[in-house]
Amino acid sequence: MKQYYSLILVFIISLTPFVTSFAGVPVKTVTQYSVSSTGFTVGDVITTQRMTDEGGVAGTHFETRTAINASFLWMKYHQNIVEKGSFLNQELVSYFRKGQDNGAIIDIEARRLENASIKYDIREHGATRSIVIPRDSYDYNSMECPEARLDFPDNRPVTLKILVMDKMTVVKRHYRLVRNSHYSVGGKEYPCRIIDYSDQDSKVRRWIAWDGTTMVMYRQDGKGDKSSSYSVQATSVTRHM
Repeated sequence: MKQYYSLILVFIISLTPFVTSFAGVPVKTVTQYSVSSTGFTVGDVITTQRMTDEGGVAGTHFETRTAINASFLWMKYHQNIVEKGSFLNQELVSYFRKGQDNGAIIDIEARRLENASIKYDIREHGATRSIVIPRDSYDYNSMECPEARLDFPDNRPVTLKILVMDKMTVVKRHYRLVRNSHYSVGGKEYPCRIIDYSDQDSKVRRWIAWDGTTMVMYRQDGKGDKSSSYSVQATSVTRHM
């Protein structure tokens, strides 16, 4: 069961995509989610996207806070994770993930190098080790949520190499457009597309929107180990100028 809830986190932390334009759009978007499993609410997620314009350089700063507190007869699981990152001119330049996973300390920082590779520094047991992921080894990173803007010629599936930021690995991810749809949050209907994707570690359905400036995830359903399922659903979307 611990592995299952760790998989929930892997899927949740990519709920915060980045924003690429400023004209006529809110400066800040805050989305709150409820996390459920086996019919029970087990946690919540809050994501924040904040846009900046410093000297003509477009920037986006994101933060995701995840809190899971599952307590069943057969197991207990607690998780508190904060993930932050920054994009400049649509390029991810910094990222970190810190917190606790059932008592285990998580402390990961990453930054973009001059050659556009991503360097991770992982601190554990009082020591630091580093990993470098070459830019030419992947098409997108998971924070970019490419499925929100992918073309699906003749509705054919699309396969991309994705750097999964929190796992520090590149996977082949297969995407399929289910249909265009709408999703209701707080009584308001939002247009979105429903996308299925899968890779060696995940099997997910997402309700996601891209309006030309902003990407927002409204819902995500998936399966963990032993076919256990979970659902992450938006309960509010707030935009501020």
